[in-house]
Amino acid sequence: MPTADDIGNLPIDITFSRLGEWLVDRKIIPGDWRKRLAAVRARISKEFASLPKDINPYFHTLDPAGIGYLEAKQIYDILVKSVPESRNIFGRLSGSAGAWESIVRAFEKDYIYLGEAVQIMVQNVNYEIPYQKKQVQKIQQQLTELEHKEADIKRTAALSAAKYVEACQELGLKGNNVRSELLETAKSLPSTFSMILEVINGDSVSRALEYYSNFVRDAHTEKDKSLAMLTNLKDLREHPPSLDVSVDLEVVDSGNVQSSDSNNVTADADANADSIDWDFSVDSSQIDWDIGTVEEAEDAGNDLGPYEMVNASEILQSSPNEAAQSDLVPEVSVSEISWDISVETPQVDTIDDVNLSNVVENQTSVLDNSTQTTEIKEGRSQLLETEYRNKILDDLNEIKAFLNQRLVELKNEETLSLQHQVQSVAPFVLQQYAYDAIETMLSDVSLAISLLTNRKTRDLIMILNSKRFLDRLVSSLEEKKHHEVKLKDGLKGLATKRMELHNSLSSSWPKQEAALAKTRELKKLCESTLSSMFDGRPVHIIGEINALLNSGVAA
Repeated sequence: MPTADDIGNLPIDITFSRLGEWLVDRKIIPGDWRKRLAAVRARISKEFASLPKDINPYFHTLDPAGIGYLEAKQIYDILVKSVPESRNIFGRLSGSAGAWESIVRAFEKDYIYLGEAVQIMVQNVNYEIPYQKKQVQKIQQQLTELEHKEADIKRTAALSAAKYVEACQELGLKGNNVRSELLETAKSLPSTFSMILEVINGDSVSRALEYYSNFVRDAHTEKDKSLAMLTNLKDLREHPPSLDVSVDLEVVDSGNVQSSDSNNVTADADANADSIDWDFSVDSSQIDWDIGTVEEAEDAGNDLGPYEMVNASEILQSSPNEAAQSDLVPEVSVSEISWDISVETPQVDTIDDVNLSNVVENQTSVLDNSTQTTEIKEGRSQLLETEYRNKILDDLNEIKAFLNQRLVELKNEETLSLQHQVQSVAPFVLQQYAYDAIETMLSDVSLAISLLTNRKTRDLIMILNSKRFLDRLVSSLEEKKHHEVKLKDGLKGLATKRMELHNSLSSSWPKQEAALAKTRELKKLCESTLSSMFDGRPVHIIGEINALLNSGVAA
């Protein structure tokens, strides 16, 4: 059977969520403790304004809204130690120390500070600490994402830089001034063309050409043997093209001729328009509309004027007489009217000698430029022309396809015996080429095709022929370079954002730790106070508060 000592040692467990109700129900704190607490805090706000803050630096860290029982007690202790003790007639402290002593006593009366402690703990456990934890986790997650993003940007920037370097190396550029370097690199085409001609004129390609020609002649009838084969390739071997790869005028100075001509013509037209005098001198006083003569003549015939009303019979009777009299009226001829309109345009038919000379000079310069362009095009290598290269490639691919087929036939064991029989009756010129010899021919022909069709050769040819292609290639290379620069600029923004997140984390973390420390201290205060009320029996506040405080310690 348990003794009184055993019962006295049994702990009292109080659920955190019901702690406030438990204190009110047990009459430990009054029911209107919130009203009394509001009155105490009003006194705190009033006395804090007159608090001598220079006594201790701790006073500068306080906020009137955040001062509770523990802070008020600490302020009181500091004032008692720092300010000389002065008491009134009732034996109480006077001045600031006395004011804060009364505030502490107001907290301790009816254990109002326990209600305040429960209120603060509920606020911290349910709202403040979870919010601060979420803020810290959010900032940490943003920092992690920022690190991943920074690593991706660095990797992309390095990849972009590598692509730029690779593209420049592929074209033989240093990457300092892309446009000028491209034009200079394009001038190295003569060496490539020379290598192509060397391979095509080599013994191996010559034997392949002869082998294919003999094979075609042997395979065709007598009437088809005169068929021309590989004419373009033979013409290139007999008449090697020029190696001049001068830059097209369109690439070097596109639009200069057109712009200068348009400017000159416009200026000449403006000058001529300004020099023309459109002086239409029309003086109405010099025009003689001789109309009054007829009216006066008609008025002279009768007193009724020109609108006299007469009978038809009278007209018939008087017609012979009037016909006789009509000879007396003077005739008014249209030719006698003076249409004197003076239009003077003396400068329309003449052109200023200066303007004429400018027009002649412009036409001469255009003709000179066109002549120069024609001479450059005639002197340039035919290998720069797409049609010419395609014809050569057609012949080379024709030989390559023939040699590939011959190698396949020689490697096929099923038709090998048949090949030997056909080879035995074939002409000697077709029997002298074994598998290794054909493979060598194929290698050289493929080399010539590769030299003509590789990307660098095609790009260099297009650089010399097309300003648009040059602009597009320069834009593509510079875009890769600018992409790297843009990514590196983005890293600066990420560094700024990282600093901001670190600052936010450094400000959120202390707030969380301060809330946890305050909650632990208040929990300990409540447990010790309640334990003293129950004869020293241990009191434990249980519930979610312990899980939150333990997670804070683990973090």
